[in-house]
Amino acid sequence: MRTLVAAGQWAAHYTAGRDFRPVLEEEMATFDRRMGVARGRSALDIGCGTGGFARFLHSRGYSVLGIDYAESAISLADSQSAKKAEIRFKCRDAEEDTWEDLPVFDLITCRLSYAFIQNKKELLHKVKNHLVQHGVFYVMTPIASSLPMGREETGITSEEIEELCTGWSTAENTEIDPQHVAYALTR
Repeated sequence: MRTLVAAGQWAAHYTAGRDFRPVLEEEMATFDRRMGVARGRSALDIGCGTGGFARFLHSRGYSVLGIDYAESAISLADSQSAKKAEIRFKCRDAEEDTWEDLPVFDLITCRLSYAFIQNKKELLHKVKNHLVQHGVFYVMTPIASSLPMGREETGITSEEIEELCTGWSTAENTEIDPQHVAYALTR
């Protein structure tokens, strides 16, 4: 099991002005080829951080709920998205908090955060139960074996890839760059 990164550690990361990889052209193009335009569809962005991918999803026509368990990330996401309709952010833990109050979504994303999920099997169960029929779970993640020594824990292993891709009607993957792969998993 990976080392747990506590909410306070993530909060300190964001409070210090640090962020993560922005949405690059290669990923935008991959996403657009797979997902197309989303007029009127809904999306849940798990581990949304400061909201960069949520804003990208909004630009593609999604009504977006971004969740993250770091309050400082949610505060930054709110402040950077204040004038954008159809984007909301909530501080919640996707693993520990209940999903009973959440609706079903057309798209659920987990961009650069899936590797940090402690109980992936339980999260996958929640995701599948909150996707509409033919809805998509989009995961963009580093692959552990392609990362430099010392950074392997920020990527997923071949066993985790197998677990991620099992039980879907379709499972497609696209290499974004030598270290990152995007998975589009259809319910």
